[in-house]
Amino acid sequence: MRRLLDRRPGLFCLAVVTTLFILTAVSRFSFPRTPVRNIERLPQRAFEPPAGLDRVVSDLRSPEVLFWGLAILLTLVLLRWTGLWREAGFNRPITKNLRLVWFPLFVGILTLSGGAFVSGFDALASAFLVVLIAVFAEELVFRGLLWRVLAPGGPVGAMILTSLLAGALALGRTATDGPWPEAVRITAMTVCGGFTYAALRWRTGSLLPVIFVHAAFAFAVDISTLGTVTYRITMLLSTLGFVFYGLFLLRNRQVRADGGLTGPKPARVR
Repeated sequence: MRRLLDRRPGLFCLAVVTTLFILTAVSRFSFPRTPVRNIERLPQRAFEPPAGLDRVVSDLRSPEVLFWGLAILLTLVLLRWTGLWREAGFNRPITKNLRLVWFPLFVGILTLSGGAFVSGFDALASAFLVVLIAVFAEELVFRGLLWRVLAPGGPVGAMILTSLLAGALALGRTATDGPWPEAVRITAMTVCGGFTYAALRWRTGSLLPVIFVHAAFAFAVDISTLGTVTYRITMLLSTLGFVFYGLFLLRNRQVRADGGLTGPKPARVR
């Protein structure tokens, strides 16, 4: 299987993304939307939003969470089958240079500068769990498995290709389940964010800092209340800013030598 990955890494990645589209359909069919013919026949509790633990459980029982859960299961099986489990990035970072993560964290803090909309602790916990599951699954798929498959060809190429594949999945999933403007926004943030996350994956040699940074930023975006000016600045920084920062982290051969796939390695560039 490892020989197949070495010879046809691009084909393998396309097959994985295609399977994820199939899992999208499976997750949506598992939660069919039943139209209501007469709302007067609905009980009063149907008009009251769930609260407490019921709120968390209700939000977790969704096509979105089911899809990411299936994506995690698929990726774990493939990592085991291909023998890439130990190289997926679940190791300690090879550098303690915290300056590498400053930019995405700064953008996340800026996103919250306009305030946060939280209707209660249950809503906050629910939003955090949903974001964490989605981020963990996305990073496991694209910066864990697919990035590891493509990385032997060079970190820059792996960064670009995994970002485009993640964007293709985001566009296909959101455009078939929501308005186009929102689909374009999510796709742009997914593609551009992938540049920074893939670059951090190489520079730190680990998937753990990437999951932390991505989850922190995504959670900030999910609960933030943005004004007109703040929204434009945040969108600019979380798209073009993330692209340029990812390219900056892999800007030359000397800097790229300060990272790697896995394993402890002394840093030469600070």
